[in-house]
Amino acid sequence: MDVLEDFLHWWLQNRVICPPPNNSLTYVKDTHGVVLYRHGQFQVELFNVKPNSEIVPHLHPNVDSFEVFLTGDIHFMCNDVWSYEQKLGESITRVKPDSWHGGLFGEKGGCFLSVQHWLNGVEPTFVGNDWVDEHKRDSYEKS
Repeated sequence: MDVLEDFLHWWLQNRVICPPPNNSLTYVKDTHGVVLYRHGQFQVELFNVKPNSEIVPHLHPNVDSFEVFLTGDIHFMCNDVWSYEQKLGESITRVKPDSWHGGLFGEKGGCFLSVQHWLNGVEPTFVGNDWVDEHKRDSYEKS
């Protein structure tokens, strides 16, 4: 295992919820997020995505993460491989800094965790601030 896998297992086992006082809430487009936990370069963000919406394919060049399914209709894509069948608490996939990923959300919308290790000395914030898409936009908000 590596440091991110160790953190994933520790957090899922302990379920520590301690939102930081700053930079913990986001409301962008069809996605709302809350940072449940942040310590050093590690962070857990909870995302709630509105029904019938899309998160376009993109990268987070300074973040290594596991996306963990909670509920809803989520069709998640990572490096052109689609995941359709998920179970509560299962990791949908590992998203490396060079992994193109995105999602389609059905009638129920979707809710998932992003368990993150921020790299290259970049301070953890809303993961959508560390964003590159095919149009070379630099944030989720601008996509």
